[in-house]
Amino acid sequence: MKSDKVLTATKWSVISEVIAKIISPITTMILARILDTEVFGIVASVTAITSLADLLTDAGFNAYIIQHQFQNEQEKESAYNVCFWSNFTISVTLYLVIFFNRNLFSALVGAGGYERALIVAALTLPLTSVSSIEQAIMKKELRFQHVGLIRVVSKVIPLLTTIPLALSGFTYWSLILGTLIGEVVNVCLCLKFGGYIPKLCYSFSRLRTVFSFSIWAFMESILEWMIANIPILTLGTLYGMYYLGVFKTGINIISQITASVYALYANVYKAAIAREQNSSANFRNMLYNFQKYASIFSIPLGVGVFLYRDFVTNILLGSKWSEATTLIGLWGLTAMLSIAFGNFYSDAIRAKGYPQKLAAIDFVYLCVILALLANARGMSFQQFCVLFALAKIIQPFLQIIVGRKICDAPFGAVVRNSLPQMFATTVMSAFTLLFRLNALNYFAQFLSVLGCMLIYFLALYAMRPERKKCVLYLKKRFSRK
Repeated sequence: MKSDKVLTATKWSVISEVIAKIISPITTMILARILDTEVFGIVASVTAITSLADLLTDAGFNAYIIQHQFQNEQEKESAYNVCFWSNFTISVTLYLVIFFNRNLFSALVGAGGYERALIVAALTLPLTSVSSIEQAIMKKELRFQHVGLIRVVSKVIPLLTTIPLALSGFTYWSLILGTLIGEVVNVCLCLKFGGYIPKLCYSFSRLRTVFSFSIWAFMESILEWMIANIPILTLGTLYGMYYLGVFKTGINIISQITASVYALYANVYKAAIAREQNSSANFRNMLYNFQKYASIFSIPLGVGVFLYRDFVTNILLGSKWSEATTLIGLWGLTAMLSIAFGNFYSDAIRAKGYPQKLAAIDFVYLCVILALLANARGMSFQQFCVLFALAKIIQPFLQIIVGRKICDAPFGAVVRNSLPQMFATTVMSAFTLLFRLNALNYFAQFLSVLGCMLIYFLALYAMRPERKKCVLYLKKRFSRK
């Protein structure tokens, strides 16, 4: 594929993700100071059900659209129709199941008495079934200018609606209604810019083809849901709604920030590397190139969040969330290491057509989490948070072991890619610890963070002076009309 097209797509993906990832934490930062901790626990329990239903709705259809290489227009149109109508039918069916069994589902997740909140939150299911297919098609075609615009607007709308509702005393309803309104706007924009209009035709033979491709991606998604939500469904019983709110909000806001680095490249990377699956050299080079530039930000950001965890918690959530400090620091560190080294292998494994390997990795990780939860009654909340965050390392470790063989991409090359970043991060960390910059007062810590950023990039520049040429090249390309 043409490098110009990849670069243009990357540019729009970067711009939109930066804006979107700034908006999401800002929204959480404001709401964390308005709403009680228990409110986040209630919403976490309700959305655990809707997120599972949304995952079942997708059933791997998006992955099929983005990664499968169609032989002709007829095959592509048939596949799009099958994916759309299958997705929509499953979503409506699941909504009806939730509606008629709302009392049972609410009780199962420890949210008894919040049945109305559950059925209103579940209205997003048929909406996302429409928007997800439209966005998958746009990503397939590398139309990230439209994808980016839709993403930014869909993040701004909840910001403009949720906060006024929260200030008006709508408590958990503000989070649910804000999300629902944002999804309605998202669907409208997808229909306007997507350009895909489903036809009233369906092919069961095509469905079998799609399902055979998507079954392992679907299983992987189920496992990822279990990894993310089983702790949420369990911790409310173990430690109460208060600590469930602390856990969920701490994980959520730091994930919004740390995942922003990978999200800058993820959409383009997934679509681009899938197109190179039949060329080993191009496939391997694309993995290395994307990983190299993502690690420039992911490695220092993870270490920085850990070193400045008290400051980060106070900035993001406020002083009443101090019990989330340890979780935020360690989760920030382990999640960014996963992004820097594991995620690129994960997407490459999927692009090579081995989603069953990723499902096996997630199953091992899930077993570790289940073992941790089984022994949680003998732990304090803080002890559980430390072990839960450290367990995250298992996932990228296994992704690297499996990926380096399947993709013929030795991990040594990834390490060499990242040596300058690791050196610069070490210099930055030594400076922080030597002068105890993370123990200064609030305003001084803010200035020290800026100083650490400067030290990092100076050390990086000293190691790789050719980066100046790269910056000038990107600046020139991005300035083109």
